[in-house]
Order: sequence, then structure tokens, then C-alpha cells
Amino acid sequence: MNNWIPEEFIEEVRRQTDIVDLISEYVMLKRTGKNYMGICPFHSEKTPSFNVNPDRQTFYCFGCNTGGDVFSFLMKINNLTFLEALNRLAERAGLELPEKELTPEQKERRRKLKRFKEIHEYAAAYFHDVLLNRPEGRVGLRYLAQRGIDTNTIKFFRLGYAPDQWDGLLKELQSKGVSPEELVEYGLAIKKSRDEQGHPSYYDRFRGRFIFTILDSRSSPIAFGARVLDDSLPKYLNSPETPFFHKGHNLYGIHYAQRGIRERGYALLLEGYMDTIAACKAGFTNAVASLGTALTKDQAKLLKKYADKVVIGYDSDSAGVKATLRAGEILLEQGLRVEVLILEEAKDPDDFLKNHSAEEFQAKVDNAVTFIEFKYYALVKDNPPRAITDKAELVKKMAPDILKIKSAVEREGYERFLSLKLGLSLEAIRYEINSLAKQTKEKFIKTENFSLKQDISVKNRNTIGGTKIDSIGDSFVPLGVIRAEQMLIRLVLDNPDFKIKVLERLGDDFWRLKEHKIIFDNLPDRSFIGFIHEDLLYQRIQQRLADIYELEIESTEAQALLEDCVSSIEANKNRETIEEMQARMIKLEKSGDIAGALAVLQEIGERLRRG
Repeated sequence: MNNWIPEEFIEEVRRQTDIVDLISEYVMLKRTGKNYMGICPFHSEKTPSFNVNPDRQTFYCFGCNTGGDVFSFLMKINNLTFLEALNRLAERAGLELPEKELTPEQKERRRKLKRFKEIHEYAAAYFHDVLLNRPEGRVGLRYLAQRGIDTNTIKFFRLGYAPDQWDGLLKELQSKGVSPEELVEYGLAIKKSRDEQGHPSYYDRFRGRFIFTILDSRSSPIAFGARVLDDSLPKYLNSPETPFFHKGHNLYGIHYAQRGIRERGYALLLEGYMDTIAACKAGFTNAVASLGTALTKDQAKLLKKYADKVVIGYDSDSAGVKATLRAGEILLEQGLRVEVLILEEAKDPDDFLKNHSAEEFQAKVDNAVTFIEFKYYALVKDNPPRAITDKAELVKKMAPDILKIKSAVEREGYERFLSLKLGLSLEAIRYEINSLAKQTKEKFIKTENFSLKQDISVKNRNTIGGTKIDSIGDSFVPLGVIRAEQMLIRLVLDNPDFKIKVLERLGDDFWRLKEHKIIFDNLPDRSFIGFIHEDLLYQRIQQRLADIYELEIESTEAQALLEDCVSSIEANKNRETIEEMQARMIKLEKSGDIAGALAVLQEIGERLRRG
């Protein structure tokens, strides 16, 4: 909870942060009348549709409908929490964030996290300096030169070299006040058994290896990957997991790729460090790699924050194909569109880019196959289906992935694809896939009280009162109702006295969208201090507010518009009441209370006759 931050401090940070100056650090803005326009940083476009309003201190993109304030902009573009965005803007404004009273355990964890970051910064600087400026690093520079990596790329990725010494890092960081025990705790050194005198001894984890510095989304070093320059094993050695570093929660290259992914509209997911560096060097600033492990759900969720499409470009060997199949399944589970890069002429993207141009690589990306097609060809390559039973088994293997596809059109396309490839009728393919879906659903019903959820589905509609709903989606709310609620708030923003009239006519429990109710309740102050600890909700509130601000109304028609909106919402409330009665009637009928169900039916008839 971030409620300990005084509202006055948040408003002071907001007041001292000019949204035009802030966004100009990320987007080239051009003044057009009272506002500023630029290319949207959140989606790919050629014609500027990104609007910044200095009077309201808001931004809004007419292309992707993204909008908000200074906090939500920084949160979205840098993947920050509200508190992190507040801290950055406070530092930028020269303000000091108020201190929160912490428990002893929290103070100790904060101290260790700060020390972890400090030590990793020291280590990254040491490895980088060895590579560029010390005799021990010349072998690393020769290796990079052979791979076509220039000095600018070395600095951009903070590449380094660990000298072939047992205590190079230990001695370097000891001069900065870092103890061997701390280096062991954070995975940078290893403790040996005690010597003859009973004293513990230590040695560097990384020795005689080229260093890939792993940076988080804020460009801070959090771990290292190390590669040998000869044929010795293990080829790669990575930082171990610590309380502050988890491989499955981070991606190599995310410090720069977060913006590239948004701009291009998709992520290029590669297998290795050098693949990512080579792709970035060729201009593909949306390239990232998993950290020496199979892709995890957390990494897939991280990618989904930036785009809804991923192109997988793993190695073309058998291990790479298996990794692609597993990664594709995980990405599909997260609702992402997945394609696979096919490079017949090379084993991996790094190898391809050594012998081909960036334009040729782009052509390969443009011709990537869908994951469903890739999986089909991978399955039939070594075991082509000949018998009918082979074909049936293949359909069963493909069905779970096809069922993850939300688009009915896409799903039918894949069903037709299997029909043509296997020489089976579309009806047979569809029946087989739907049968598996039915079996899955039946298993789910056995473990969930599904009938109860169905009975209360109308009560669980998108209202604020009644059953509590965590998240409310537009797809469940009629567009007319959304527009009426938006217009109501827009009218109250311009005419604060209208708020009392709305409450008198409609009460305060009619809202279908949670964010709309929150905005209305906090008018005219527009203070959302109570929601800053819920990062996603805060961003949705600011998004809704930005949408509402873009509605244009004639001041002379305000009273008439208010009446129209109130009448529309009243009519919708009446329709919803009948829906609730119908649900109650069905529930009574299921329970055997026929008399009760008939009574409700009669009440519905009376309601309809009254209009």
C-alpha cells in the first residue's frame, strides 16, 4: 500500500512536472494550435496521432486510444509502478520522496536491495573497464572484433570481460568496501572450504570469460551471463538466482527493446545473447532473449505488456525446434499471436546476419509462419502421418493450440489448413477439435461449481453495487451505456453543479464501469490518491479520463444532453432489472419451485405492460 504518501506531495510533483517537457524526452513533439502532436510511442504509425494537451496536462493517441497523465505515461512507457514513476518524477523535479515507517525486516530488505544494485553496478563497471581499457581484456576485444561487434555496441550493452584470475573481482570490489561474503551472497563469488588455518577462502565465479551484462527495464545491472572463448565447458555460465534476481522474470535486451517492441508492434524473441546483439545492431530494436533457460510464463506476461504479437527466432537445430514448440505454447496461453522465423540458410539469426543484409532479415520476419503451421510441419517432419489413426492422433496434438486461438476466423483457417494437409473433411477436423474442447470443459465443470456461477451471472454483471467485480471489461457493457456514462462525466467536468442533479435522479450505484464511478465520485477534485497502490487500475482510470476529455460538447446544449444521458441510463437500469428477474425465475424453476417461477413471470409481464 502506498497510502502513506501525502496527497499534497503527489499534487506538488504533478504541478512541477510539465507533461510537454516530460513527453518530449521520448517523443518529438510539434506544436499545432494549443496542443502538441507527435508519433505515438505506444504503437506503430507513420502519421502523427499522439496529442499532448498542456492545459489539462494529459496525453491521448487517436490511433490506439491510449491516454492519461504524467504518471500513467511514465508507468506505461517504462513499465513502472506508480510509486516508481512518482519517485522518478520527484527526483526530476528536485523533490525528496517522504520516508515511510518500515518494520525492521523491511528496512533490512531495502538495505540489501540497495546493496545488491550497488555491487552489481560496481561489477558491471569493472568487467566493462577490463574489456575496453586493460591488457587482460584484449583477448575479449579480439573475440568481439571477429564477431563484428564495434565499440558503440559494446558500450550500449555494457559488455565486459572477466580476466582469467581467481580473485580479480574480489580485489577490485574489496577496494570499494565490498566484502567477500557479500559477493558470495549476491552470486559473484564462491566460498571454498576452509584452509589449514581454518579461515574461509573465496574465488571469483566468472574467470576467463566474456561477460554479458543483464540489465533490467531501467537499465540497471542485475546479473551476468559469461561465455568461454575456447571449447572448454560449460560454454555458458550464468548468475545464480538470488532474492533479487530471478531468471524467469527478466529478458535480455529489455532495457532498450521495450520501446522498440511498442514501435514495431511485435517482439522478436531470440535464443541467445549474441543473436539479440546482432539483431539490435542491424536495426531490430525489438529483439530480446530468454536468460539461458526455457521461456517462462512470467517472461511471456512481460512481453504482453508491450505488444500482442511475438515472432520466435530460435536456433534451427532439434533443440531449438523443441524450445520453439514449448515457447509457442506458453505464449499462446497468454493470449499472444505467435509466429516463427524460418532461416533455412543459417543456424540462428546471428549467423544469418553475418552473411545477409538487414533488409533480407526483415523479409524473413515478414514471411514468418504462424505457430500452428510451424508445429504441424515440425510434427510431420520425422513422423509423416500415413494411416488414419496417425492423422487422428496428429489432430489431437494440434487441437489444444488451435483452441487457444480467440479469433473464430483464425481458428477456422487452421481447421481448413489441417483438412487440406491431411486429406480429411473440414467437418471431421472440426468435430475432433470440438470433442476435445467438450472433454476439457466437462473436466472443468467437475472441479468448479459452474451451475452456481451461471445462476448469478446476471447479478455479476458490470455494476459497482452488489457482487464485487475485480475487473470490468467493455465487451460486457452496451456501447450506448458507455457513451452515456462518459458524457455524464464530461458534463460534470464542465458543470460541477450537475453532479448533485445526477445523484438525485440516479443515485450512486448505477455505474456499469468501475473506472467511471471512481472518476465521478472524485469530481471535481480529480484526486485518485486512494488508487495509487493499484497500478493497473490507476492507469485504467487515467485512460478513461483521457477518453472522456476528448468528447466535445456544446455548452448551450449541456442541460438537454444531461437529460438525455440520465433518461438513457434509467431505461437501461429498468431493462437490467427484468434480466435479474428472469435469472431468478430460472433459478426457481431449476430448484422445483414452479409456483415461485410463475409468480416472477407474472411480475415480469406486469413490468413490461407498465413500460
